[in-house]
Amino acid sequence: MNNQPKQLGLNVSIFENFIENNRVYIDKTKIIYDLITARNSAHFYFVSRPRRFGKSLFISTLKELFAGKKELFNEYWIGTHSNYTWPEHPVIHLDFGGIAHANAEEFKKDLGSELDRIARIYGISITQEETPERKLTILVEQLRQQNTVVLLIDEYDKPLVDHIANLPIAEANRKVLSSFYTTVKKLEANWRAIFITGVSKFTKTSLFSGLNNLDELSLSPIAAELFGYTHEELVTYLSPQIQEAADHLNKTKQEMLDDMKTWYDGYRFCEDMQKAQMYNPLSVTKCLESKKFSNVWFNTGSPSFLIPLLQLNGTSLAMPDVIQATINSFDAFDINNIPLITILLQTGYLTIVDYDPSTELFTLDYPNREVRESFKKYLMLAFSYASAETLEMSLVRMRSALIFKDFEEFVLAVKSLFASIPYNLHIPHESYYHSLFHLMFDMLGMRPQSEVASSRGRSDLVLETAKNILVFELKFNKTAQEALDQIIAKRYHEKYMHKGKEIVLIGLNFAFSDKALALEWLQRS
Repeated sequence: MNNQPKQLGLNVSIFENFIENNRVYIDKTKIIYDLITARNSAHFYFVSRPRRFGKSLFISTLKELFAGKKELFNEYWIGTHSNYTWPEHPVIHLDFGGIAHANAEEFKKDLGSELDRIARIYGISITQEETPERKLTILVEQLRQQNTVVLLIDEYDKPLVDHIANLPIAEANRKVLSSFYTTVKKLEANWRAIFITGVSKFTKTSLFSGLNNLDELSLSPIAAELFGYTHEELVTYLSPQIQEAADHLNKTKQEMLDDMKTWYDGYRFCEDMQKAQMYNPLSVTKCLESKKFSNVWFNTGSPSFLIPLLQLNGTSLAMPDVIQATINSFDAFDINNIPLITILLQTGYLTIVDYDPSTELFTLDYPNREVRESFKKYLMLAFSYASAETLEMSLVRMRSALIFKDFEEFVLAVKSLFASIPYNLHIPHESYYHSLFHLMFDMLGMRPQSEVASSRGRSDLVLETAKNILVFELKFNKTAQEALDQIIAKRYHEKYMHKGKEIVLIGLNFAFSDKALALEWLQRS
């Protein structure tokens, strides 16, 4: 028994590493046991979860478990409380994130090479076979002579999502996947279990149509707590690290837990509202290691395809106050037609916060502070086409200008940011600029109010600071004078006069001139 304090497992996704290096492993083996011993089931499973939520560690755990390595599980539920007999099964483990897929030919070649490598581990030669499908067939037939075979596939959708902005390559890679999964289906009698993970659920891959007995776990209650950490797990397994971080930050342990909940909790992966909400495991581990709160997930967990997808989608930046969706929003989609709400759900930017059985409607929202802030930054990067550095500098200039009531400097900072947007990628609608403005103020922590109703209409945007109230009206291809005149004529500002703060009326007009964005503004106190 190793009595040394356990270390955190940040960026570690190999189960054996947790044991050999005395790292904290959040024990999920009770759920795994229920899955692999479930009656009336072929034990063929698919589950989607956001990136950096523990899918690779889950697959690695299954690999060691099906290899019969009981000695690795002596500390965990399946090794101490179950009747599992630890049979040894040959395992084919494919990580599509590590298989080259710049184009279909490279994808097929590297997939074949990976199957060759696995075959050599078992003393089997399949190099003479020309296609991945033939290699898989011969490999499985040979392995079946030892025992039924386990197929583990991690990041099955990586060859597709990495080319979301280049659909011809994505489509060619999809055909490779489709052919491969058709072969997996044909070998059905040889499998002991199949586990496939990914972020997104694509149609036409033969994964969901070919493997017609594939059990979808993404919204299943049995898998609701399989990825991420529950509050109970946090307290049970990470209590010493939480106390250490709390001491470093001059907080009580309860204050530390409360802050961690605000920042990193809130994910729900099924319609059962009684199931625990889940903490982001990457963010929790990084927070405890660094002993500070930050938007870890934005920098390391956000899928690279999301910005190009948002740009191609051309959607408004304004998210509705209440987002509702049907069960279809969680279903598979065509690579040529990706619904925004679906992809935001699958990538972890939205989660289930309520479910009404009578209407069968899900209510969705950002799960926590980290995601809310990260998503706003993602949107600004996507729609301004600015670099992260340019965005940060522009926001600093805007914040300073508003504090010192230097509205000319504020407008110059806005112009600088908007100059990043290519001419042909501007969305020619007032709502687009309205959304960008709202998002900018939101990121500045200034709580903007959009479409504020008064007795004579709705002002575009109102911003209240410690000493001022700014009333904005935005126009597109008109004039700043028209915008300012509308504020005055409809008296949008009068409802704030009782607050005793200086009220500033600002009319803004966006227009194009010689393929460049022109921003005209007028103000009146």
